Amino acid sequence: MKRMDRYVLGEMLQPLIAGILFILVTLIGNTLYNYIEQILKNGIPMRIVFRLIVFNIPILIPLVLPAATALASAWCINRLARDYEITPIRMSGVSLRRMFMPIFLWGVFASALSFVISDRVVPWTQREFLATQGQIGVYAILAAPSVASNRVFTFQDYSFHIREIQKDASGDPNKLQLTGVTIFRNNPNIGFPTLITAERATYNHYVWTLYDAVWHTFAQDGFTQVEFRSKQIVLPLRVPLNSLAQSAFESPDQLTMSQLGQEMRALKGTGQDYAVVAYNYYAKLAIPFMCLAFALCAPPLTVKFAKTGAYSGIFLSLILVWLAWNTLLLMRYMGDSGTLNPIVAAWAPDILFGGVGLLALKNVE
Repeated sequence: MKRMDRYVLGEMLQPLIAGILFILVTLIGNTLYNYIEQILKNGIPMRIVFRLIVFNIPILIPLVLPAATALASAWCINRLARDYEITPIRMSGVSLRRMFMPIFLWGVFASALSFVISDRVVPWTQREFLATQGQIGVYAILAAPSVASNRVFTFQDYSFHIREIQKDASGDPNKLQLTGVTIFRNNPNIGFPTLITAERATYNHYVWTLYDAVWHTFAQDGFTQVEFRSKQIVLPLRVPLNSLAQSAFESPDQLTMSQLGQEMRALKGTGQDYAVVAYNYYAKLAIPFMCLAFALCAPPLTVKFAKTGAYSGIFLSLILVWLAWNTLLLMRYMGDSGTLNPIVAAWAPDILFGGVGLLALKNVE
């Protein structure tokens, strides 16, 4: 590595570290803000809060690295231009492309690192993060006699409606007292679900026990075919406790790119709408490569505006990140809804900002 490369990277290192830490702390603080009332009100132990923070960090890294790259590269080039260090480097015969090469290479490395974290680490940490959220919910159960009311959720072939959920008198957070339970069990042979109703039920470590339950089976014409009452019906469904508040199905963030590809091909083969899965499949690679797009975009734009002020590089990087984030949100909406081809929607921010960077580099060269 030439001395100039080490010098440019050295100028970039400090704002890069500061940017990563600042943005990471800001986003973690935003996450904790959503739970601060539960943490204080329900006496959540610090080990649970620590797990919430630790498992949230890898989830945030694919968003933090591009923003930190934009901030660090803009800060670095702004400092060199403001102190007139770029001029003697150019006079020695070094082109701007060659001068920016260490930043471009960092963009490639950061993109690859972000992709590995997003594809290999995030799915596991996302599941652990959700499990930790479930633990916070358990402490909420212990802190309040009435857990929830009018809760509707789906698990496997069952759909549940529960009028009221209360904690058990024993204090065990894995035991709940349920009132006004209605369970729909899918029955593809008939077309109408089997209906089970019970005024009272218990949830005990995944096992549902319904008391004085009424079982309704429907005929093809929709009229009741069989109807009987049972003093007790036991359903050994492994429904997670936190599924009483949220869906038990895995989100795209919990799947690797390979798993998303398999799901996309399976949905495509059945003729179902697969736009959401397809967008997340392509975005799994496209979002990490925003690091490279910012590495291409920020340096030449900073050269053009460096003489306007000492903090122009910081201001420019903030504008770039804001524009990129909103472009990403717009493309996600258009990709998920099928308005735009999922490949185009996923890669549009990278192509846009990378293209602007290449045009600006050609202009300032």
